[in-house]
Amino acid sequence: MGTLLNSTDQAWCDDLLLRLRLLQVPGARIGEVLAEVQSHVAETGEPPREAFGTPREYADQVAQALGVTPVRGWAALRQGLRWRDLLLAVLIGVAGFSLADGLWSLGAGAATTAGLPTWLVCLGAALVLGACTARLVVSARHDPDADPVIDPRNGVDMVPFGRRQVVLLAALPVLALIGMAVGGLLSR
Repeated sequence: MGTLLNSTDQAWCDDLLLRLRLLQVPGARIGEVLAEVQSHVAETGEPPREAFGTPREYADQVAQALGVTPVRGWAALRQGLRWRDLLLAVLIGVAGFSLADGLWSLGAGAATTAGLPTWLVCLGAALVLGACTARLVVSARHDPDADPVIDPRNGVDMVPFGRRQVVLLAALPVLALIGMAVGGLLSR
């Protein structure tokens, strides 16, 4: 988003963006709202919390003005989920546990929980996690159903999924799994 905001104002805008998304406000309208907030802050120097209230209150006002019925809690979460999302989450969880168990067992020189060869568990789980990660990245970058938040001032996506996010998505789990192998080695 805008570079004129300090970290507190940016956090307010990020919270507003999330709340508007959860209320199913269209991406184009979210871009307009964020641009209005950023312009107001840049022109007046007034913090967004003072000008617009809390992000939740302002998101509710925007949704009400658009005629969007606010949906809260689990109902909002369930609206955006599909069966393939649930299946992907379960696959990632099982594969992540299997890979962590396999790496720990490999480091400790012990058998895996499943009793299968350690190398086979590690290889299978790594392949599944790699495929799931690739699926997540592709869907985040090229989802045909995506409703991007576009800045009306310059036409740029206000919430890009760039290389840094991809690196972070891949690097953090890799570091955790390296920790599992090292932990297994230290437990010998």
